Amino acid sequence: VQVCRAIQHAHRKGVIHRDLKPSNVLVALHDGVPVAKVIDFGLAKALQPQITLTDKTLVTYFGQIIGTLEYMSPEQALLNELEVDTRTDVYSLGVILYELLAGSTPLGRERIRNKAYHQVLELMRDEEPPRPSTRLSEAGESITEISMHRQIEPRRLSLILKGELDWIAIKALEKDRTRRYDG
Repeated sequence: VQVCRAIQHAHRKGVIHRDLKPSNVLVALHDGVPVAKVIDFGLAKALQPQITLTDKTLVTYFGQIIGTLEYMSPEQALLNELEVDTRTDVYSLGVILYELLAGSTPLGRERIRNKAYHQVLELMRDEEPPRPSTRLSEAGESITEISMHRQIEPRRLSLILKGELDWIAIKALEKDRTRRYDG
């Protein structure tokens, strides 16, 4: 919730992060309470083209891929055919949620590691991810480890994911950005 609020705040200020991933979320204690903060706005983009964020703003060009493949939205994989907007960050938040729920990103790290760059971009644009509960049920023996980290029985974890949590994650991961949550 804190990460979503931070991104919503950035969007209200006219900034898209464009590289949301777990390593760009810092959790630190503040007065003994864990607080999540979004860091590394190095690839951020202003929503209004006439605004520059700093005097060292990164200029991107047609055909340039910006972001981390595993967390990148399909429109970022279109080689700038479609301008990104706040729903790009919503997609990345969906990937983070998916990973928290299922223990894997929608495409799977191992799977994309063995593909050529253009094949990964194609998967990102075209392949619909399985529901987190489905991915978890296909996890084999690793479901035990995933469940242990969440301090819950594997069967119960699968039941919890089915329904609303599956639906929320899949809605955020819609390939068609008009069907995602608004940023």
